[in-house]
Amino acid sequence: MNTDISGPGVRLSFYLQTLFLSCLFARSEQLDEITGALYTLLSTNTAMAVTALILGFQPHPAISYHDALIVLYLLTLSGLAVFLILPSFNKFPAASRTLRYFSVVSTYAILALIFAVLVTAPAFGAAPDCNHLAVIALFHPISGLRAGRVAGLVLAGLFALLYTGLLINDWRVHALTNLRRRRQRTMRLPVSEEPDMAPEDRLPRDARLPEMPSKTVQPRHRFEPEIDYEVPIAWDVLVQMTVVIVLWALAVMNTELLIRWSHFAPADSASWQFGQVRRSSRLLLRCADGAGEVLPMFLLVQPLTALVNAFRKYGIRPVNCEPAKALRNE
Repeated sequence: MNTDISGPGVRLSFYLQTLFLSCLFARSEQLDEITGALYTLLSTNTAMAVTALILGFQPHPAISYHDALIVLYLLTLSGLAVFLILPSFNKFPAASRTLRYFSVVSTYAILALIFAVLVTAPAFGAAPDCNHLAVIALFHPISGLRAGRVAGLVLAGLFALLYTGLLINDWRVHALTNLRRRRQRTMRLPVSEEPDMAPEDRLPRDARLPEMPSKTVQPRHRFEPEIDYEVPIAWDVLVQMTVVIVLWALAVMNTELLIRWSHFAPADSASWQFGQVRRSSRLLLRCADGAGEVLPMFLLVQPLTALVNAFRKYGIRPVNCEPAKALRNE
């Protein structure tokens, strides 16, 4: 296994970034928090896709077909999370167009890697003679060159068509909206400069009704204020997060099963590489020797901080809900 691109540190970074972003979107109501986490994940996806393309198609490939399949699993997990989140991003009118354009670039980079790897699968990578042993995990090992490869190409093709169609439709709707706004501006009638007289001014002075002083009615009985002791819970947020965690756990399980069923040879050296976390109880004591190993883990700081702040601010209650009804002053 090439730990530079599919090691434990890299996988853990992808897993947790996707989970934190999905939970943050379900809980947070601030655009800045979600935008920062989304930019981080999009940057990671794009960098991983470009790196895999370079390492897999250079004159002397540095990754195998088995490594590429792991990368595809990681990018599919995070890419689908972004794809499902972005349509709901319309609840933030101030969302930047740059974020949407960046997501399009990242998605097509992932699709390019998927098609490049699956189309050239028989001769892809550093050890093409072993590619027939590759498997695809979907709760059960499936041949990576036969049924799994065909299914992957079909699903990727359908998703590419769907995604492109949605982009074209969004562009058409946006263009029609701008065209209608321009027509409304040009067809707007000129406003009369003479001020219109109010109906009250048109009436004769004698016909105007005298203003009666308003009397305040004092209530005879003073009711005791009602206090709501029920703990408010945002059930929709809990349901969304439960679904996210279940689907995320299934995706992580299949990715780890893919690694197990691929039967990678043990590493020749126990030294750390980029993204590799040493399996040792003395990890914290040796961080100085392998600082570059935990580099992908630093990408978790921003989404984790935003998620913690969101739960500290809102908890599990609805955003516009007060813990108790205010006392009414009669």
